[in-house]
Amino acid sequence: MNKLLKNTVYYSIGEVCPRIISFFLLPIYTHFLSPTDYGILSYTNTVMLFLVALGTLALNSFVLRYYFIWNSENDRRKLIGSVVSVILLMNLLILGLAFTFLPQLIEKYHVQVPWDPYFRLAVILNFLDSFSILPLVIYRVRQDALTFVKLNLGKTLLQVGFNLFFIVYLQIGLIGYYYSMLCTYIPYFCIYLYIIKKYATFSFDLAKIKEGLRFSLPLLPGALAYLILSVSDRIILERNVPMAEIGIYNVAFTMALALNIVIQSGYKAIEPEIFKRYGATDYFSFIKKLQSIFFIAIYVVGMCICLFSQEAFYFMTGPNFHEGYKLVPLLIVGVVMSGQNVIYSGILSAEKRTKIIGFITLTGGILSITFNLALIPVGGIYAAAISSAVSFTVMNTLLYKAMHFEGKSIYRESLCVVVIPLLVYTIFYIFPKISVVTFFIKLLFVLLYVICCFKLLGFKLTDLKVVFLTLIQKKIS
Repeated sequence: MNKLLKNTVYYSIGEVCPRIISFFLLPIYTHFLSPTDYGILSYTNTVMLFLVALGTLALNSFVLRYYFIWNSENDRRKLIGSVVSVILLMNLLILGLAFTFLPQLIEKYHVQVPWDPYFRLAVILNFLDSFSILPLVIYRVRQDALTFVKLNLGKTLLQVGFNLFFIVYLQIGLIGYYYSMLCTYIPYFCIYLYIIKKYATFSFDLAKIKEGLRFSLPLLPGALAYLILSVSDRIILERNVPMAEIGIYNVAFTMALALNIVIQSGYKAIEPEIFKRYGATDYFSFIKKLQSIFFIAIYVVGMCICLFSQEAFYFMTGPNFHEGYKLVPLLIVGVVMSGQNVIYSGILSAEKRTKIIGFITLTGGILSITFNLALIPVGGIYAAAISSAVSFTVMNTLLYKAMHFEGKSIYRESLCVVVIPLLVYTIFYIFPKISVVTFFIKLLFVLLYVICCFKLLGFKLTDLKVVFLTLIQKKIS
């Protein structure tokens, strides 16, 4: 088995297992936590995502891109060490600012989530977890997928164990979730420091830091805009709907994000190949085949998630959450588009055109805020789902237009995506009740959709063989 295939399998395990574990714990969590609890959790996590982006300054992308350029092990160690130094300083600054100003801001703007205890604990957790990014990047650039998986999976299992203890056994509600994260992040903070020390030489190399910031800072507005694109809906929803509705929306969003199992595991294996093969004679043809395999995978899995979301909500969540399945087909469009975007962004990064990525993502973020502000007061959580789909689609189109990629295409791919919500809502309307017959009808439609995707994209199963044979030949040579 070639290295890419093995890494893909390992990354899939690392992405799939934590999500599957969390997914199958939904019945427990929705029994012990209310929709309002989920709304609070979603809101604090959303705010913390912005702090994570600011704390890393997108320097993890710099490590990914330049690790393969510097061949000296000493240069690579200094590269990682310099980046760690900057990230440490940034997160100490963020921690201080958050404790100084965030309580007053929450009180001034009458945010539904209080500072104490939820935001206070969330800020501490954000600092502890800020060092998780670089160790995972280290194992990716070293193509040590197995250790990457062990690290991720171990953290998930520890986190689940503490969640069950605090939420289910002690039954202390939402605060138990934050306590379980604290009990997980503290030991892993120590583990991350050990890994960084092993592979880094701590230094403050100004030359490398300046080069890193020149590469990464143009990505930062894009990264923040991407977060706005992804989570502005929950920020604006908090001003317009009860926390219980945000909780239902968040569970639906979690269901749709199950597609990220395929997106992230596939991309983690594909991204190094894009950078390593860039400029080679077979670059365009190879990446085109790899892209087709990846896109069809996310289309089909996305269709399955949507079609069977009704059953998933009925059997896996409490009664207060059941109506959330109706949001999934709208939300899945944005997730599928984000999956296409990571490939397009990877190609543009290989071309060192990070500024255009930042500009396009910023455009998407502005659109997201505009749509959400205009539509959420009228349409609530459904308007938020539509805004997400439209914003990611616009961004996807702009990234596609910016690529210098031979044989690129978008129209048939777009048709594959548009069909998903149209077909799913039609089936929901015709077959509103859950039954064995409906289940098999949905399976039949999945099969027909797979056939149509293969035909539309001109994909043949032999393309899989071509990709893997090429990889094997590269490895031998």
